[in-house]
This record gives sequence, C-alpha cells and structure tokens, in this order.
Amino acid sequence: MLSKFLVLVFLSNADAENFLIFGRDINTWLIYVLILFGLTFLAFAWVWLSGLIIEKKSGKSIKQPWE
Repeated sequence: MLSKFLVLVFLSNADAENFLIFGRDINTWLIYVLILFGLTFLAFAWVWLSGLIIEKKSGKSIKQPWE
C-alpha cells in the first residue's frame, strides 16, 4: 500500500515531468486543469450576468444585501 502512495507523491513538477499519471504526462494534466478553470469561469460569469440582466429588466432598484 505504501508503494501505491509513493507513486502519487511529488516534490515538484520536475519530479513528475517524465512520469505518466493515468497514462498522461503532467503537461497534459495542466492543460486539462486550465481548460476546466476556464469553463468554470465562463459558467460563473454567465450565471452572474444573466441574473444581473434579469434584475435590471424587472424595473426594481438593485438593493445591496445589507439593505
């Protein structure tokens, strides 16, 4: 069990540079993470902006949470 744990322990990216994680190298995983963060940001921005547009179209003044 300890040997399985040591496979996933890296001190830096240089340790994992020539190692495959689930069949992919570390640079591929970093690209996947950037794509995931980008899509997450786009989804957050879409929800936030659509809510703002709906509130502005309602005709009511936008209140601050403490009001």
